[in-house]
Amino acid sequence: MSITIGLNPYIMEVPFRIAWYGILIIAALALSLFIALKLAKKYDLDSSHVLSLSLATIPGGLIGARLFHVIDKFDFYLANPKLIPLFWEGGFSQYGMIIGGLVSALLYAYWQKLPFIKFLDLIPVPVLVGLSIGRIGCSIQGCCHGSPTGLPWAFIFTHPHSFITPELRGVPVHPTQAYEIVWFLSLAGILLGLRQYLQPIKGMSFLSFLIGHSIGRFIIMFFRGDYPELQILAGLTQAQIIALVIFFISTPLLFTYCRKARREKKSSFSP
Repeated sequence: MSITIGLNPYIMEVPFRIAWYGILIIAALALSLFIALKLAKKYDLDSSHVLSLSLATIPGGLIGARLFHVIDKFDFYLANPKLIPLFWEGGFSQYGMIIGGLVSALLYAYWQKLPFIKFLDLIPVPVLVGLSIGRIGCSIQGCCHGSPTGLPWAFIFTHPHSFITPELRGVPVHPTQAYEIVWFLSLAGILLGLRQYLQPIKGMSFLSFLIGHSIGRFIIMFFRGDYPELQILAGLTQAQIIALVIFFISTPLLFTYCRKARREKKSSFSP
């Protein structure tokens, strides 16, 4: 009943190598931008501002995603420095992408005097959809794979070029890539469904996204099969530690925003 993935991670290797992962990252960026432009009016934003801010954010997100990944796998890239710029072959950090993208967006918004807080609430749904597309690339490539399992929906990576840990090639593993796709798309659907309740208080949608994303990342990392080499503190990975920090910062802020929303609602109905 397991799902066998025997597809070559590379679409072509001669005269130069092109990975499915790189193609899907481009598709993820394009689809995320398309969704952001479609949602712009719902968040009272000018589509031209959304386009310019998005184009300014993408490079920062890519750089941050790659930088965090290289730091996470520092020993490997120290021994193979020529691989550092080859991001299209795989190797992104989700938190690096989010942090890098936010920093570049903040700088651009400040420079152009744009209302950054309003853009924050537009970010979650396009980002979650983009992350889901990226995880399809991971599913083909075999990276970010799960630990061994006997579950019927396990993935089995068989291609010799697969990025899965060699001893796990041909072994049923948790489809952690699929777990994240389901989690991210579900969270995107929830945020869209609750938009009219979250949107009146600026920043609530973004905080809800941070909390939901962090919970998913923290839990799913326990099912990863490559995580032992990523553990850095008390058996937790870099991603889990960042998830905890973001969760414990975002949750009190969200409750503060909720109390603010209730107070404003009561005052609006007071005689």
